[in-house]
Amino acid sequence: MQQRNVARELGLVVASVAVLVHWLDTAPAVLATALIATAAAVGTGPLVGVWRPWRMPLIPMVLPALAAVSIAGIARVVAPVPWLALDFVAGWAVVAWVVQLETAPEVMAVDETPAVELVGVGAAAMATSQPRIRLRARRRAEFDLPKILADPVVVNTPEMPPHPRPLAVRSAALGLAFLGFVAAGGLIPGGLALDREPLSTTHLAEFVGLNAAIAGLVGYRMASLTSPHRFDRIVRVVAVGQYAIPVAVAAYVLRTMALPRLFVPALLGLAVYVVTDLRESPEPLTQNGRLLQELAVLGLAALAVVAWGLAAK
Repeated sequence: MQQRNVARELGLVVASVAVLVHWLDTAPAVLATALIATAAAVGTGPLVGVWRPWRMPLIPMVLPALAAVSIAGIARVVAPVPWLALDFVAGWAVVAWVVQLETAPEVMAVDETPAVELVGVGAAAMATSQPRIRLRARRRAEFDLPKILADPVVVNTPEMPPHPRPLAVRSAALGLAFLGFVAAGGLIPGGLALDREPLSTTHLAEFVGLNAAIAGLVGYRMASLTSPHRFDRIVRVVAVGQYAIPVAVAAYVLRTMALPRLFVPALLGLAVYVVTDLRESPEPLTQNGRLLQELAVLGLAALAVVAWGLAAK
């Protein structure tokens, strides 16, 4: 209960400061948004039991940071009355929810019972991520007899234990991806194509880069669900590029089409979902009939949305 109250208080502070971005110019707004997102991420660290900044795992910090970015970015494009108040209330609830989700007590429950492994035991025992003890023999000089020594062997340990609610994390990540793309359009002048005018080269590059960064963060959190171990950090880093590059290309193409309002964020959210399906498919793409059918349906839906947006121009 105390942890839940702290999550609500953190959400209240983050939402209260984030909505003030509405009255800032572009450059100060981007800087303030970055600081607010950092504060939301760092504020989550002590709630997972880690108070030293250099030891804080990045995994539970991603969703609170994305929620903070969403509040600030959306505040840039809504009217003060009544939508800014709605942004504050909804943002407060979202931040509190994702902080509670990432700091659930079950997340920190780790079985630290050591396992004993003898030399020559099969590789199946080595596949687990529990700390082990390896026994080896060394001869004692005085009696010329073997002496048993125990050496601790640290096998690949998880940076964060498996999350007890992976479906909720996926849903939160996909929802915050869409809100983050909306926020990116709000932080960059003309990003949402409200006036149907093309962006300048500088603003277009900023728009593409910001959307790619948001997609990369979502990809990092998604990959951590299936690769939570310390030795899997490279997998999560590669996932950042796997999400960021397709979204960057899609953001460039879709924004140059000057699709109206929320068309671009919705299509970018669809791109994130497609990348997630491709990464987590247990079978090769050519052998997964269900996935091919789903991708075909999503592709047709995306083409219909693009045609609708072009016709609306």
